[in-house]
Amino acid sequence: MDTTPAWQLQPPSSSSRLWLFLLVVVLPVAITAGAIAYTVNDPGPKQLIGGSVLLTNAVILAGILVLMLAIHGFIARAMRRHAVTLDGNGLAIATSFYSRKLDWRELQLSQARVVDLGEHTELKPVLKTNGASLPGFHSGWFRLRNLHRAFLATVGDTRLVYLPTTAGYDLLLQPRQPQAFVQRLAELAPPGARR
Repeated sequence: MDTTPAWQLQPPSSSSRLWLFLLVVVLPVAITAGAIAYTVNDPGPKQLIGGSVLLTNAVILAGILVLMLAIHGFIARAMRRHAVTLDGNGLAIATSFYSRKLDWRELQLSQARVVDLGEHTELKPVLKTNGASLPGFHSGWFRLRNLHRAFLATVGDTRLVYLPTTAGYDLLLQPRQPQAFVQRLAELAPPGARR
């Protein structure tokens, strides 16, 4: 099993983690606080905790905060699951909530290459079909601009490894050293798999 750091996937950036916190924690708490502020002068009957508006609002905000922090922790932990493994059987990718294991025969290694999405715009992901996506983080299933189905494990850079498969989808991966990753694929693949 080969898990050399040079061809491991880039970890999610601090800006992606910040976006996650803003979207999952700050935004819901702010919306809840706004809703509480909007209804505070509502003359209708209210169910209050201990007869106190302040205590009721504090419990609501604290409950939303605890719930959102738990969800954030779960998603943040999943984002750290971002790795690739090469072994005698093939390639295994684990990224957030998704994983794929491909046999060497399923990889079209002769077409594997490092691409820049700025130049190869047809390979840009345009539609998330079953994936996780934040600014600077894509994980799971997407449709590319060329309408191909693709499994992505990227963290925002435009320089990626493009690897077609015979399984009906392409791979777009972002290892730390893309060219070294492509070379390592060629080195490890059995002779019959290099097509």
